[in-house]
Formats: sequence, structure tokens, C-alpha cells
Amino acid sequence: MDMKVFKYIAMSLFLTMSFVSCNTENDDFDIEYTAIHPIGGQYTVDITDETGTVVAEHQACYLANTSDNSSIQCWIRIGNYNASAALASSINGKIGCSVADLTFSGSNVMNLAGNVTTATETFNVVGGKIELNGVEAPSGTIADKISFTYTRTNFPGKTYTVTGYRYTGWPED
Repeated sequence: MDMKVFKYIAMSLFLTMSFVSCNTENDDFDIEYTAIHPIGGQYTVDITDETGTVVAEHQACYLANTSDNSSIQCWIRIGNYNASAALASSINGKIGCSVADLTFSGSNVMNLAGNVTTATETFNVVGGKIELNGVEAPSGTIADKISFTYTRTNFPGKTYTVTGYRYTGWPED
């Protein structure tokens, strides 16, 4: 009788395992990207003025899709969403982009830095470019490079140059 009980237990374990191990889910996932992929994302940037003076280092810069998921416009922001517009490095506004060319720019863009809904100050972004796998981050990781210049009406005569790399998440970066 002990052998019979052992066989029933072994058979029931085998049947249980065969039912549990069946995968009925589809592991073939389709990743859905935004309309501005691959230019969208978070970048770590340094900002200098026209004299080469460092204005800000290791700032977060974001290129993000618009609420209507446009493929020809994106949001650009340097710093936190509530960073004061009084800082030369703070810009936040909707600009034009070309996903095919990996470029972006904007003229007379309302600067919504400081988490405001309207502003009289504007900025211009010129020569915005993403170079896929174009730079080595401090960690040694190959990352996408970002570069552009901007001017702001609150800082007349000043031109700021931004260069950096896509945020990698590594502590060294």
C-alpha cells in the first residue's frame, strides 16, 4: 500500500507540474514608442555661455513628447519643472523637431520655466542635434549625444551652448 500511495503522490505532482508549467501568455511584446523616438528622453548636459564660462554642469535636460503625441513637436526642458526662470539655465517650452534628421529647434518659444502656464519671456533653440551612440559617458558607456545653442529674451546678448549625453542611470554618470 505504501508503494501505491507513493505512485499516486508522484503522479499527482507530475500532473500538477505539467499544468503549472504551461505558458499561455504571449512573450512576443511589441514595444510602443512615442512619436519622437529616438530623440526623446533624459540627457545630462553642461551649459556654457558665449565666453566659455560654465553656467551649469550636470543638469537634466528633457526632450518629451507632446500630449497629442506629435512627431513634429516636442517639449524641451532644462532643470526641474519648477526651476526659476531667473536662472540662465532654465528653459521649458514646445519646439519643433525632425525625427528623421534627429534635429530640433524653435523660435520665440514661450518660456514656461517655473511651472507657469504663460510667460512674456521667450527663448530660441538653434542647431539642436542628437547623435546616436555619439559620445562616451563618464562611466565608459556609449550614449547618444545632444548639442544645441539657445538665447533668452531675459538675458539679451547671451548665447548658451549645451552639450551632453543621454542619461544612463550609472552612478558615475
